[in-house]
Amino acid sequence: MKAIKKYFNGQFEVHCFGINDIDVQNPKSGFDFKKYFYHKIDLSIINFNLISLLEKIPKPDIILASPPCESWSGADCGGKMFRTINYKGDWHVKNAKYYDEYLKKCHPVKRRYFLQKEASRILGEATNGAVLKIIQYFKPKIWVIENPQTSKIWEYQKKHWNFEGFENLTYYSAYDNSFSLKPTIFKSNIKLILKSQRIKGNNNHMAKGSYNTRSSIPSELIKDVIEQILVSNKFEK
Repeated sequence: MKAIKKYFNGQFEVHCFGINDIDVQNPKSGFDFKKYFYHKIDLSIINFNLISLLEKIPKPDIILASPPCESWSGADCGGKMFRTINYKGDWHVKNAKYYDEYLKKCHPVKRRYFLQKEASRILGEATNGAVLKIIQYFKPKIWVIENPQTSKIWEYQKKHWNFEGFENLTYYSAYDNSFSLKPTIFKSNIKLILKSQRIKGNNNHMAKGSYNTRSSIPSELIKDVIEQILVSNKFEK
């Protein structure tokens, strides 16, 4: 939202969604302008009131989504729970017995626990499923979903949900070298031409930053995505 206010202030009516309480009357919240709104909604596919709640809000022309990526990360190596889905629809997911054995052998800093990983997996499936359900139901002119290039979310969308799109690759440091390289996919229903130079960035951005810092997106990258949306033949203001 901050990038939209910075580069396109007043051009869009923006509705943001989350599970946290935010004081929208506080100027520091960023929601002090009449075209910007925040809604506290459980964005989960198991929220059976999800669509009815969203139908109370104006139908979206554009949906920009960034589902939580932790449960889809391949960075855990031996500790990751979700491994793959083949084209027959068979899942490969590690169970409680696997983690009992894994904990006996792994390095202390790589300890992972079944209940921790199970909760993360269920949350990942529920929030990603909600994003796809919302897109399929409301059929916006443009939709864009962001997640790391190595995220297993792309395999899950394609092989479990049969959900296709253009997987547009970019690097955060190509837009702002205060960010790490972070290869990232912006999957969408239009082809985006994003910067693909592997420019050296700030490795500490991911290694030492807070969760909000690590999950932030360069504002120039968001600007580029929205500018390409505005000139696409699918979108009319």
